[in-house]
Amino acid sequence: MSHDAPANKVSDVYSDSMVRNAREAERLNEQYHLLNQNIGYLLHPSITCRPEQAPEIADMGTGTGIFLSELSNSYPKATLHGFDISGDLFPPVENLPSNVTLSLMDIKETPPLEACNRYDIIHVRLISAAMNPEDWEPVVYNLQKLLKPGGALQWEECNFAQGRHYRGKAGCTISAAKSVGDAMRYGLKEKFAYGWSTLPEIMRSAGLIDVEEDIVSSDRVVETRESLSTNGMVAVFQWAKNVSARGMLGSIPAHDLTGFEEQAFKDIKSGCYVRFDIHIILGFKSK
Repeated sequence: MSHDAPANKVSDVYSDSMVRNAREAERLNEQYHLLNQNIGYLLHPSITCRPEQAPEIADMGTGTGIFLSELSNSYPKATLHGFDISGDLFPPVENLPSNVTLSLMDIKETPPLEACNRYDIIHVRLISAAMNPEDWEPVVYNLQKLLKPGGALQWEECNFAQGRHYRGKAGCTISAAKSVGDAMRYGLKEKFAYGWSTLPEIMRSAGLIDVEEDIVSSDRVVETRESLSTNGMVAVFQWAKNVSARGMLGSIPAHDLTGFEEQAFKDIKSGCYVRFDIHIILGFKSK
């Protein structure tokens, strides 16, 4: 139920594109629940670790710690550790379940010896914005060092590179949502091209076995379409405003963003929605 002491300051790639504040914490928690409705589970059905075994479970890139807080309902005897490069999204300690601890760790760095061979399950979700193309392989190698023999690594990434906005009904508008969505996909195309497409191969090369992949659509549950599209559009405009303020090449000028933003949310209200694939990749460390 605690936050461990801060680590030394490290390079934070995520902050180059996105923000960390109270509003973003709320958005991330909502996104988490919406994605879960479409995925259909917290832990992959192939993970056989039982609550009564009191496992140690780590969530990397934990953000608000929402995954562990939800998981604690099913694993009340587990030791649940959340790690992130920044604690800016961590909730107050008193809001955490008693078996959840949040700490700082840069998973791009070699993990401390005391953490190796420790965890029964390691979970990762949506960290592509914090990753450079060359980071994926060493991060997987670092994570497999943390797993106990027989432990499971579950990782979810979305294929935002091929995400598109669609007309959900006749007569709905789409142009503003599509335009700014396309701008973000182009601006982050190098980051969005990896992870979902490369993790299975990287896991195998790192020595993980029984690697499998689930792919579900973000619009599998029709009732989540509008909320997930609205949630994603908030992130899109956070990114657009961030890069515009920095004057980055290809960014939308600040004076155009307000009009785009108003119309994009009108597009969603009219029936426009976003669709992308959610990839859940699972691998096990040899016993």
